[in-house]
Amino acid sequence: MDREIQILLAERAIAATMNDYCHAMDSGENARWMDCFTADAVYEVKLPNGTVYATLNGTADLQKFIANYPVLPGHRHVYVTPTYAVDPDAGTAEVSVYWFVLAGSAKGSAISSMGTSQDRFVRGGDGKWRMSERRVQTEGMNVG
Repeated sequence: MDREIQILLAERAIAATMNDYCHAMDSGENARWMDCFTADAVYEVKLPNGTVYATLNGTADLQKFIANYPVLPGHRHVYVTPTYAVDPDAGTAEVSVYWFVLAGSAKGSAISSMGTSQDRFVRGGDGKWRMSERRVQTEGMNVG
């Protein structure tokens, strides 16, 4: 298959994993969320001041994190403007993305937090692209 087509198909599959991540996190579909990661994935979240909020290593840490993550009605994770660097031959990719979380109710809506994410993906034996590393930098939070 033409290399450019392989890259486009990989980008599309990676975007699907990123969308699964958001939808699963917002709806409490923990197994679906877990399927977005490799078994040895590293996940780190930093707050705006640089403090590490969470460092997760592997399946057990990820399962504990998502089991305790609050599903809040009206909260929606959103990714925008992803950039991809895909190596289809190696089955690896790096993705940089802006993100924000919307908080909404009948009274109104606002962005509750926003930032950037640097992700590494690998293509599994089943063909699915999963995150092997996620580095989240929160750049702003609405605390009021």
